[in-house]
Amino acid sequence: MLMLHRIVLFNSAIYAKADILISDANSVQIVGPNNIGKSTLIYALNFLYIIDGNKMVFSGKRKGDLTTINHYFPTLNKSFIVFEIYKRKYYCILIKKNTEGKLEYYKIDSTFQEAHYIRQHDSSDALLNFDEIIANFTTSGVDWKKFTHKREVFGFVYQKGKRNDGVVWINDQVTQDAGGLSNNFSMIYRYLINPEMIDNQTLKESLIIADNRENEKVQFTRRNQQDIKYLLKINHELKVIKSITGDFESFKKLVDNYWGKRQILAELRYAFEQRYILDYSQLEEKRIRDKQEHERLKKELTEYLNPTLQQHSKDLGKLETDLGYKSKELLELESQLERIRQYEDKPFLEQMLENLDKQRRDIEGNITYLENRQLKPEDLKHKITKADEEIERLSAQINNYANQLIHALADQQANKEKLNAILSDRITGASKDLVQQKITKIEDVMAMFDGKIRLPSDLKAKPIPSLDELKARHKELEQERKTNRKLLPLAEDIETTNKKLRQILDKIEEANRKTGAIDKLPELKIQQELLQKLMDELKTSKEETEKAIKLTQEKIERANDAVELLAETISNTTNRIGTIQNWKQEVEGLDTPATEYTSEDNLDTLYKRIKTTEAEQNKLRERKNSLFAELKNKTERTEADEQDFIRYMDSEILSLRDKEKSIEGLLKSISNQFAVPCKTLYQRFEEFKAFVVNQFNSKLRKIRISDIEGLHIEITDNERLIVDVMKIMRITDITNATLFDDQSENLNTLNEYLDTQKTIAFPDLFDIKLHLNSKGEHKVVDLKSQIESDGTNRMIRLVIILSIINRLVVDDADNKVILFIDEIGTIDEANRYEVLNFCKENGFVPISAAPLHPYDGFDRYYLIRNSSGKLVVSEKNGNVITAKRTSV
Repeated sequence: MLMLHRIVLFNSAIYAKADILISDANSVQIVGPNNIGKSTLIYALNFLYIIDGNKMVFSGKRKGDLTTINHYFPTLNKSFIVFEIYKRKYYCILIKKNTEGKLEYYKIDSTFQEAHYIRQHDSSDALLNFDEIIANFTTSGVDWKKFTHKREVFGFVYQKGKRNDGVVWINDQVTQDAGGLSNNFSMIYRYLINPEMIDNQTLKESLIIADNRENEKVQFTRRNQQDIKYLLKINHELKVIKSITGDFESFKKLVDNYWGKRQILAELRYAFEQRYILDYSQLEEKRIRDKQEHERLKKELTEYLNPTLQQHSKDLGKLETDLGYKSKELLELESQLERIRQYEDKPFLEQMLENLDKQRRDIEGNITYLENRQLKPEDLKHKITKADEEIERLSAQINNYANQLIHALADQQANKEKLNAILSDRITGASKDLVQQKITKIEDVMAMFDGKIRLPSDLKAKPIPSLDELKARHKELEQERKTNRKLLPLAEDIETTNKKLRQILDKIEEANRKTGAIDKLPELKIQQELLQKLMDELKTSKEETEKAIKLTQEKIERANDAVELLAETISNTTNRIGTIQNWKQEVEGLDTPATEYTSEDNLDTLYKRIKTTEAEQNKLRERKNSLFAELKNKTERTEADEQDFIRYMDSEILSLRDKEKSIEGLLKSISNQFAVPCKTLYQRFEEFKAFVVNQFNSKLRKIRISDIEGLHIEITDNERLIVDVMKIMRITDITNATLFDDQSENLNTLNEYLDTQKTIAFPDLFDIKLHLNSKGEHKVVDLKSQIESDGTNRMIRLVIILSIINRLVVDDADNKVILFIDEIGTIDEANRYEVLNFCKENGFVPISAAPLHPYDGFDRYYLIRNSSGKLVVSEKNGNVITAKRTSV
């Protein structure tokens, strides 16, 4: 038996009537061309299993909106869907559209009988309107009732246990939502209608629903937040006071040391100021004396010694410049004379010029010949090769002139010349020994082997050259070949030829230059003698000027040394005065007033003692102020006076025990208010993981899908959230304040959730990963993407969701679930048989749609044919093929 026996559509947008019988079939397939309406029949399951139009899923991801309803119910009173069901007895659920465009559900306590809906008239059938159908029920004694609202329909379709006539018997763990139009089963079933909706997130939701955990959560409100905040505040203050007790004692010592250093600094200031007056007057008198002598020496240098040195240096510079020019000129002249002496003699150079000019003319002539005729190496090679061939042929022709085939082939000269035009030179020049029979006459048709050729009427005879003509041509070709062979090396490397020409031209130019230089030799010798005499005079003047410069430099050096020494002395005195003035300003800038004190120390020692004492005081002040600020920050106090703060801290240290007692009372009252819900949630989560790992994954491992060797789901904890839950669940009833610190972090975490009024929902605790082993390779896959082939991809999604739904329904032969497997053709044959077998073993009856031809393995096939009007599909109409019973 099945829970759903039959699906019938009357007068939809596509079908005049479609009667799909599911009874006694483990699987049904609807076969027909694309876009004919196969899926429309199967998507009708939405109206029985989903009911809530917003959650229905149709092709194109459409919901059960007005457009969809009008597609199935184009008229008000003459468009129906009827589901025939057996649960302990037969009944039908009838669905129609009302005037508001909404669906109405009716329960008919009868099997489906076509006569209730159709009136036979002559040879045609007519669909009755709704009122007529109801009248038929009344006349036939069939009880019926209208469901008042969709919640009543949903409550009837899904009933717990087996002692009822619900369409689907569900387990006790299945829960219904507050709206009454959804439960664990229906939320997951819609993924079977559209497996494309199955991804990691929907799989996660489905697993939660299957284990009835969708409502598990912990909510946090601000109701007890004030007590926790006050508890944390008092505990914080207590911990702060305890933690800074040692620092506070150090602070009080720093304050005492600071004021001691301040008294010493006041006494040193007084002694410094007395010593400063004496030292300053002595330094000022010395600086004035040194400045007067410094100015006298600078004047002597500026007005006499330096101008004298500048004039001598200027004269020396001119002499050195002139001497350098003349020396360079003499060297160049001597070098030029030496080069000319190394040249060849003039007659030799003139003969060399004559030879080089002849070579130039020869090379230029050859280059001009090649350029005028535009001859390239490949042209010359071609001419030489062609000449070789022609010379060889002529030689042979001359040597064998009398023995050639052309002379032996015919006697008459006219015939010979005509044959010479017909045959190639290789034939005519061949040996006469090849002639088997001499030709005596030539006709218009020439026989060739076993064929015949008609000679052209305008065929001209080809003269046969004489022996003298052949010899003349042979000599001409030899001369031409000789010339081309001579030109070939030049043409092949024209760049080298041009380079050689340029080298010859350079040698000609060099020879001309040397000849001209030899002619100028007497004139150059006279220039050499004049330059040498002038150089001697310049050297003498240079030596006298250098002596005068040296004497003046010695005088300047002595004066500069004295000026530099005085300047250094004045600078040192000035610096010393500046230094002690700066010291005086620094000392006057101290915030410590002077206290009378007598000391024998010099000014430097007194200043160093002041700076050392000031640095020690400043360090004490920085440490004191820093520690003061740190203590105030930790205690959140605002006192500006150190003594006020010391008095406050002394009182707080005395009151520590009273605060510990206050903490114990507060902690005891709130410690267990939030731990139990979080502990319960965590336990439910651990149970859920055990369910997935131990039960659900075990079921998946038994499934065989193509080349998939293993399939399992991994639960990955939301570690941050789990840690927070565990912190809150660890809050326990503590009566000893010394242990409170262990709970401080946990209470702070709880306080954050109370402050934001967060809710920790069960799905927030984890994510899932789908692990796949295929062909020895392990993968972590995302169901949003293509996993394997199309068929394997759909198979994996189907069996996972089917395995989840299987947990929600009562395992009974009368409680099978009808499901839609779309695009069955994308699933390969092995997997198709596997999914059909899986459905059979787990209480599912699949309905599938296939284009054009049926796929093996199904029990019943409905063949849909094109029609000019609305379609009619039923067994009576000849649309059904029943397969032989074979195990799948």
